[in-house]
Amino acid sequence: MRNLFRKQIDTFVSPMFDHSIKEVDEYILKVELSGVPFKVCREIAVPSDIYAGYLAELLVLSVGWCGTHMHEILKDGISYQRQSEIDRYVDEFSFSQEQFRNSFNHTLGELLRVPGDSFNLRYDFGDDWMHVVTLVEKRKYDSVSYDDPGVEVLAGEGNCPPDDCGGVPGYMHLLEVIADSSNEEYEMMKEWLECWGYADFDPEQFNLCECRRRVDDYQRLIEEVRQGFFARF
Repeated sequence: MRNLFRKQIDTFVSPMFDHSIKEVDEYILKVELSGVPFKVCREIAVPSDIYAGYLAELLVLSVGWCGTHMHEILKDGISYQRQSEIDRYVDEFSFSQEQFRNSFNHTLGELLRVPGDSFNLRYDFGDDWMHVVTLVEKRKYDSVSYDDPGVEVLAGEGNCPPDDCGGVPGYMHLLEVIADSSNEEYEMMKEWLECWGYADFDPEQFNLCECRRRVDDYQRLIEEVRQGFFARF
């Protein structure tokens, strides 16, 4: 009966991990934002059995994006996305189904296997922010103590650019403007930053505690929702 309930829950909210995998490794990933003048990177510990769909969400949050824009993992010419987005591309824009994989059917361990392997994470298809995600280290979990340890941000450097600032070109222009108080756009740009929650924006600032809070809150939310569904049956 419990397994039946678990299957019903999985229909509504996908599990974060593939529990059918017996041998789970701890992956140390490095996430780097491409094309920006100030280095933006994160180092994250991730179980290899996490589904790529959840991994993408957590990587986006760890960098500091608000997470409201579409995003995808790109590996060997394949786009890993939510099935609803894949269906839209195929039905509305006549893309080939072969170009896509449901990101909630594939795990991190399938995408990266040995240190040095990498994939790209694309965020906001308008601003087109590209990240390189590299497997830096791979180690075995203690089989006795392993119990879905989740994703943990270990370190980081640099501040995430503001959402909707216009991609790399727009971000470069923003930095140029706010560095010169005599610029005719200075007040307007500062007002825009404050309006959207980026007051006193510093491209070199990094707050590890805040970064961990975003990642931890998301994981806690998914677990609470899944347990909530379980309680209703």
